Amino acid sequence: MLHDKAKKAIRAILGDHISFEGHFDMVFGSLKESRQKQIITWVKKCKDGKHIALSSDRIKDLLGFILRFRDNNFRAILTKKKNEYFIALFLDKHKYYENERRKLGI
Repeated sequence: MLHDKAKKAIRAILGDHISFEGHFDMVFGSLKESRQKQIITWVKKCKDGKHIALSSDRIKDLLGFILRFRDNNFRAILTKKKNEYFIALFLDKHKYYENERRKLGI
């Protein structure tokens, strides 16, 4: 699946205001199709409340959902304003993920 098609599918789930951060295009394009589908399924489950969000200790009312793949170095963070809207989907390598996680306080 191309990253543009994935972004369109994710926007259909979360709304048009979601932003894509990190090296989303490059990372998503390099993932196997099964991993790409896993990300989209994970996004749906986050929206439906089937995953537990972590609260930020730095930013008031910010929640973060974390996705870690067992067999590769990529990680995802989906952020949301508490009781409101989704903000961003971050997808990148472990090193950048750790920096983003610290910055967000998750």
